[in-house]
Amino acid sequence: MAEKNIVETVKVSLEQLIQKKLERDGKRNAEKDIYVKSLNANLTVKNPSDTQRIAFADQTKTGSYVDMMEAYTKLIYDCCPMLHSKELQESIEVSYPYDTVKAIFDTEEIAEIGVKVLNFFDNEEENDSDEKLKN
Repeated sequence: MAEKNIVETVKVSLEQLIQKKLERDGKRNAEKDIYVKSLNANLTVKNPSDTQRIAFADQTKTGSYVDMMEAYTKLIYDCCPMLHSKELQESIEVSYPYDTVKAIFDTEEIAEIGVKVLNFFDNEEENDSDEKLKN
């Protein structure tokens, strides 16, 4: 008689589900500092939501550089609460909020910052390297 390979499955516990939700909330509300060379300072950004990541992917699916830059601009603005300051927007004379990003950063910086925001948890080691290079 042939022996069957039976994989025993374990049922998830209530505690595991609660822990998963808490971990997800922690990631959802996470913030980190991104070094911006032209400012010689860190910019605090929030982890993009799933909705923001999907919107970015949707906007950039054409492969157009213009669409990509617009998507990065929106992502940076949406994830950086400091850029939402009405005082900042008035002082740099922008009427459309997303133009705040374009008024402060050049195209190269927008792409660089946008990649770091999009890969919020993926580039921890890179940030450590940046810190070492700065010092």
